[in-house]
Amino acid sequence: MKLVFTLGFCLLLPALPAMAGEVVRHDIEFKEEHYIVNMEMLIKGNLTQVYAVMMDFNNLIQVNDTIKVSELLFSNNKVHTVRMESEGCVLFFCKRIKQIQLVTELGDGKIQSLTDPDESDLKFGSVQWQLKAEDGNTRIHYHGDYVPDFWVPPLIGPAIFKSRLLEETQKTINGIE
Repeated sequence: MKLVFTLGFCLLLPALPAMAGEVVRHDIEFKEEHYIVNMEMLIKGNLTQVYAVMMDFNNLIQVNDTIKVSELLFSNNKVHTVRMESEGCVLFFCKRIKQIQLVTELGDGKIQSLTDPDESDLKFGSVQWQLKAEDGNTRIHYHGDYVPDFWVPPLIGPAIFKSRLLEETQKTINGIE
């Protein structure tokens, strides 16, 4: 299941044959209700193009088919209110996750996304992205912290979440290309 901006994007890897990039490093842990995600991705595409795709909130459904709704509700300079819905199934557990996110462009390739818990299926959601140009490609450092406001199977939930997040991340990387 995807909680990101992809979960984020956001957010959430088997390699696909025509891979547009790769997850270079990942660490996903479950700690006191929090799913904490740290990833480093390398995307085959220049920084300007990758950034533009990530900020095209009305078209994120083209990046990853798990995203069912992506809509820019309001924008004020570099601060954007975005409605996202993503859907996923793991074994018998299916969920459509709704989020209202406040996405802020901080400059220098940094983006922050905060989930409004009153308007979302998350008790807490925070994502920081850092995009950097690297030899014609884009390196992305991603940190996400999520607390679902719905039931997740306790014994298998964290392991399944990790697997699905990695799978969804690779789909997103490929979709950005």
